[in-house]
Amino acid sequence: MKILLSGATGFIGRSLLTSLLKQNHQIYALVRAIKSDIDDQVQQLTLDQLATFNEKMDVFVNLAGENIASQPWTAKRKAALYESRVGLTKNIQSALTHPPSVVISMSAVGFYGVARDDIFDENTPPKPGFAHDLCEAWESAANSFAINDTRVVVFRLGVVLGKGGALAKMRLPFKLGLGGPIAGGKQWFPWVHIRDVERAIMTAIQENSYNGTFNLVSPASVTQKEFASLYASSINRAALVPTPRWLLNSLFGEMASLLTEGARVIPKRLEEHGFRFEFSNIKSALDDVEQNISGR
Repeated sequence: MKILLSGATGFIGRSLLTSLLKQNHQIYALVRAIKSDIDDQVQQLTLDQLATFNEKMDVFVNLAGENIASQPWTAKRKAALYESRVGLTKNIQSALTHPPSVVISMSAVGFYGVARDDIFDENTPPKPGFAHDLCEAWESAANSFAINDTRVVVFRLGVVLGKGGALAKMRLPFKLGLGGPIAGGKQWFPWVHIRDVERAIMTAIQENSYNGTFNLVSPASVTQKEFASLYASSINRAALVPTPRWLLNSLFGEMASLLTEGARVIPKRLEEHGFRFEFSNIKSALDDVEQNISGR
């Protein structure tokens, strides 16, 4: 298959790219500028080059998007997050000479907004807020591909656990003994192992029954307090130092809700499609990540 991949140098993109190359697909990476650290088997295309590339892509996998949790949500930052997701997706659609047969685009469980008490499947009404608005607009941009009979799959991701990503940023504070419950730790922590993310994307590429929106989270829900304790244990540390809500609010403003709130999200549609999670236990998922990092 001819597969166009945005976000190929990101945390998920690098991992997925390795798996796709093993299956001998013809991969095209959408880049801002040609990079030296992408496998030579991959043809790199800028957006301008894509607009003059007169070949039909079988699949477009849309992974691009700036880190939503890296900076406070100022007006300027919100605009950048919107452009890196919604604007880029629209620009790619405009640049493609031929509509792809399949589009697989990421979203996030932030679609469901700020909530703790409800259980959210794909049809549960969301709560309002910036995270919801951003995800909704991103999903709408991806779904607009369907007007050309393209099969569109949108995955709402939880926190992806792997060698890199969110855990890489948490590792040092936890190693220093500074990891612990955030704002009491009773909020939910939707998570998924990166290998299950890869497997879900690969399955969606191959299986025509995959269509529409899917929650890509482990079926085993845990609270943030439970996650902190198990992650600390996986690196032989204790999770003793709590982080109060007021401190996060003062440091990050509106963005703090990503840390202090968390909905309980379930992968109802994936399970209905018979998808089997390789990692449905967070302890085994965290232990696997730590083994990969330490080389044990």
